[in-house]
Amino acid sequence: MSSRRPPSRRRDRPTGSGAETRAAILRAADALLRAEGPAKVRLDAVAQAVGISRQAVLHHFGSRDGLMRATVGRAWAELFAELRGLGEGERPSLAAALERVDEVARRRGNARVGAWLLLSGAQLPPEAIEGQLAALPGQLVEARGAEPGAPGGVADPRDAHYTTLLVAAALFGDAIFGGRFREVFGMEDSEAARADFRAWLAARLGPSCP
Repeated sequence: MSSRRPPSRRRDRPTGSGAETRAAILRAADALLRAEGPAKVRLDAVAQAVGISRQAVLHHFGSRDGLMRATVGRAWAELFAELRGLGEGERPSLAAALERVDEVARRRGNARVGAWLLLSGAQLPPEAIEGQLAALPGQLVEARGAEPGAPGGVADPRDAHYTTLLVAAALFGDAIFGGRFREVFGMEDSEAARADFRAWLAARLGPSCP
């Protein structure tokens, strides 16, 4: 009888630096979070997905809570980096701005991640992300075609922040439970229906609205 052991399955372990391993862990945790929700983001599952030991995950993040905070912070950084792009280049239409928000919030799963962050009481992302968030009201108002305080612009100084609040509430809410609302109202839940809602919202927020 041969004493040779059967070959073990080789995992696809990160072979680069500690920074690359950390990034691979965050990608795996992010994928689990988006696909199955926060409860499924466990150290063993993440370690298996990356092909490393559970202890290696703890080495980089200290605890499951530390991993979750880093994962959610990464998702918010991605979200705000995308939204920050609204102010770059030519002025976008408000409809284009809402499309960008929907892309990042719903289709990439960040609304679900953000909801978990807020409802779980987890700490906010680093100050750099908060700084990006602070710039969003002006970008959204610019997309409407006016600047607060400028001649012919928005008279009410609250408009920028209320516009941001309304867009966030509408599109993040639609991303999380819009499908259920449509079902209750007897409406279809499709990409076309969601696009129609965004077009309706852009028309109501346009500079010609009362």
